[in-house]
Amino acid sequence: MSVNVLDLAKSYLTNAAVEKLSEFVGSNSSNVKSALAATLPVLLGGIMKRASTTHGAAEIMELLEDQANPSVLNDLDGFWTEPAKLLAMQRAGAKLLPSFFGNKVNMVTESIASESGIKNASASSLVSLCAPFLISVIGNHFKSSGMGLSGLTSMLMGQKNAVLSALPSGLSDVLDFADLGDFKGNKNQHNLDHSLEESTASSFKWLPWLIGALLLLGILWGLKNCKKESETAVQDTTVAVDSTVSAISDLTDSLASGIDAGLEKLGAFFKLKLPNGVELNIPELGIENNLIKFIEDSDKQVDKKTWFNFDRITFETGSSKLSKESLEQTKNLAEILKAFPNVNLKIGGYTDNTGDPAANLKLSSDRANSVKAAIEKEGITPVRLEAEGYGKEFPVASNDTQEGRTQNRRIAVRVSKK
Repeated sequence: MSVNVLDLAKSYLTNAAVEKLSEFVGSNSSNVKSALAATLPVLLGGIMKRASTTHGAAEIMELLEDQANPSVLNDLDGFWTEPAKLLAMQRAGAKLLPSFFGNKVNMVTESIASESGIKNASASSLVSLCAPFLISVIGNHFKSSGMGLSGLTSMLMGQKNAVLSALPSGLSDVLDFADLGDFKGNKNQHNLDHSLEESTASSFKWLPWLIGALLLLGILWGLKNCKKESETAVQDTTVAVDSTVSAISDLTDSLASGIDAGLEKLGAFFKLKLPNGVELNIPELGIENNLIKFIEDSDKQVDKKTWFNFDRITFETGSSKLSKESLEQTKNLAEILKAFPNVNLKIGGYTDNTGDPAANLKLSSDRANSVKAAIEKEGITPVRLEAEGYGKEFPVASNDTQEGRTQNRRIAVRVSKK
């Protein structure tokens, strides 16, 4: 007899679990139950769409095989009571969602919010939490049944009627579920994968490690998983720059090239809830996410070497005046400082080696101070911020090429106290 994945998932969601979820997302249990009834079929449909090609099904199977032992499902009531694990699970789920829905994630959460009567922010948190949970439910059945790739695709495609009957009205057309349950093999695989990869920034392959670790160890492995993204390159014995974002710190004087070119390399945007409850919409590989990881990791000590590059800040040509688009990121940095009141930051400004060294030094200092002022304007006391310009010093790339000079023109930040 074929399994009904939705019924299987619901069997784990006890009244106690729903109560804890309700507390976490900040909504009443009745509305959360309604939201769950809408969320699970939407997520399962997204997983089915991803698994509708041979390549996509293989990725889903890899995800299921690599996740941690699903015995944690036996104590979900206990798991829901641990806020740190829930928060880490939510972050993992937020990164997973674009793999299933492309650029329609916000549309999905808004529809679920409208369907159930909960706030958009609550719906976003709930959907993010349910994504790794549903993967674990499917993984548990996948492993216990001993099925292979063909068995997995057959099982998933067989969920069509259950999903469509439970799906909130209107979402089938929005999510292009008209052909849900049709396994395409290798046909149209390129177009499907390309449209999803544009919004996921090729993040899918590392998610198995993150999700499995989150379910067993909570936040620890989640923090370590992106270690390579947050490693920094030493620029001197006293100053260094975050190597992960150096390639995407397109701090050119041209607004168009500075923002548009960099965003493609920042990864998918996701909702991240800070300890004070404020929610940021930030990219996976952006400065905000890397900075928060550094702050939260007790093993990371404050030093003068670990810098992170701003990735969505630009200035008017030849000046220190911030573009309006840059204020979103300075506001995000202010929110992070509000959420972590013990943290202080130092902002550094850098130029390439073109032009007069003294003028470059002044420009880098003025730009660093402009960023500092913008953060202070959001309610941060000046004593928590420092700013210094380094001019052409400490390049992170060769000044012999345009690309290298672009990388060297940057604004960076390091934690000076936490």
